[in-house]
Amino acid sequence: MTNPRQAPDFAASAPNSHIPHRGWEWAAGAALLLVVCGALLIYALIPYAILRDWYLRRTPYLYRSASWATNFFTPTVKAHGTALALVTLIGLIVTSYWLLRLRRNNAVPAKLPRLFVRADWPWLIGVTLLGTGLWTWGALYTPPTHDEVFSALYCAGNESLFVTWSYYMLPNNHVLFNLLNGSMFGWLHHLPWLVTTGRILSGLAYLGTLAVVYWLMGRFTGRRWAGAGAATLASLQYSLWGFGFQARGYALYALLHWIALAALLGYWRQPRRAWLMLNAGAIVAGYATVPTFLFYHAAQLAAAVIVQVRLRRYDGRFWLAQGGALVLAGGFYLPAVGFSGLAAISANPYVRPFQGSLAEFITQTWPDFKSYASYCFGEMDLGPWPAYVLALVPLSLLAHRRFWQLGLVYAAWLLVLVGGILGLRHIIFHRNLLGLFSVALVLAPFTVGVWLARWRSWAGLGGVLLIVGGLGVGLVRHNPVSEPTALYFYDLEGGYAAVQQRLSALPDRWASVAFLEESFYPYWMYVRDGGVAPHPAQRPTPAADYFITAPNDRLPGGFIQQYAPVDTVNGYRLFRRRTLNQ
Repeated sequence: MTNPRQAPDFAASAPNSHIPHRGWEWAAGAALLLVVCGALLIYALIPYAILRDWYLRRTPYLYRSASWATNFFTPTVKAHGTALALVTLIGLIVTSYWLLRLRRNNAVPAKLPRLFVRADWPWLIGVTLLGTGLWTWGALYTPPTHDEVFSALYCAGNESLFVTWSYYMLPNNHVLFNLLNGSMFGWLHHLPWLVTTGRILSGLAYLGTLAVVYWLMGRFTGRRWAGAGAATLASLQYSLWGFGFQARGYALYALLHWIALAALLGYWRQPRRAWLMLNAGAIVAGYATVPTFLFYHAAQLAAAVIVQVRLRRYDGRFWLAQGGALVLAGGFYLPAVGFSGLAAISANPYVRPFQGSLAEFITQTWPDFKSYASYCFGEMDLGPWPAYVLALVPLSLLAHRRFWQLGLVYAAWLLVLVGGILGLRHIIFHRNLLGLFSVALVLAPFTVGVWLARWRSWAGLGGVLLIVGGLGVGLVRHNPVSEPTALYFYDLEGGYAAVQQRLSALPDRWASVAFLEESFYPYWMYVRDGGVAPHPAQRPTPAADYFITAPNDRLPGGFIQQYAPVDTVNGYRLFRRRTLNQ
């Protein structure tokens, strides 16, 4: 399936060139190192009570502020954070020396080859228009979920970006995504806008993913139309499309998987420093978005060991870059560890191991694991076993002379996933595997086409068209706009309609309304429609005419004498100040 005349391959490289010395790199690196070391020293030297009070002053509406100092930033967390800060100081000095060696090595060209040429633009424009249309359809016709509103209100909407960075609350904070949304659009200070801008950021990540898929598969096949076909198929995937218009970090998470994979394959075929740096940067950003990026990174490291053993060549530059990526990713989470505690990341319910035997764990989690393949191929009732066959087909690339490295990364990824689930005794949420599922969807028809093309070129094309056509029709029929339930596995539209019904049943539209902390979703809808209400994280006071509580919160005990229950609509309760009844 190769045709170099139509699309350049990885091997089209520029001559080796000397990396010029850049004094500004040294200056910027030294300045950053001094800032980080200074921040670590300040954290280590300032007493707990002063840091606690300073942090609480950073934002007046901290989520669950009453329990933050007892469940997150405790004296024990501060003591552990101080020890970690001092160890990190020493580690930074040592690690910086080795990272700088990457820059000094002048045997490898520093710049990437030209990724796109003029002939690519018509295809890219077509893919971008398709993705924009799909995003617009989803963003306009699918209501925001509870998780989107939570991220916009309590993460990206924090008054302080440092709080966004360092408070790893539950539901989990997609830190990098919320930092981007807060830093770029936090000046709006308006919750409905932050949900919208979050969706736009996800849409850009979704379009970026399609561009990377086009580039990678176009270079692998040597045909631009094949790259565009792969990008089109990826754009229709239920989960990628669905989270592409969600104000959460999953679309960015998927994009970083594709960038890391493309850069890794590019480096193996053309060992440029820029490929290596792009791969390391994507890994750092992937960890910073969702820590379960560890599954891909572990697979990449395992595959790299096998590649270097097979080629009988130790690549120290590669391992230094991977070590640097881990150091930077760990450094990114230092504020969260220092102010939220390591347990907020490593011991929360999303990663807490199953309490029981391995046999019991397998028995209870098998239905979820069995549904992975169906979720991968779009909730189209394909059935688990046909879906598993498609998901395992790319493993045959291990036997292909040209594409064995791609097959190796994919195989290592699957093994790490299975081993990680069994080792951690915790089933991974479907949406946390969005990157793997996206790659699997694209590789299945690609692999079939590769092998059939060795027999007859028309057979390869026919096999690909048959699979892509069948999957495409199924993905269009079972799409996240008309069937949004499987995005989070709860009824999005039903929940949205329930809140609308609750708000429409308010007895007096001109009365003042307040919301409790867990009632952020009806608060968002109320404010979006022009209502004015106190921030739900603000300490409640008996000043409002009405209070609305969500199914998972209740009116404070001290308010029982001052507010009387009125009614309950779909779990949302309405309370009226008793003086209004007089």
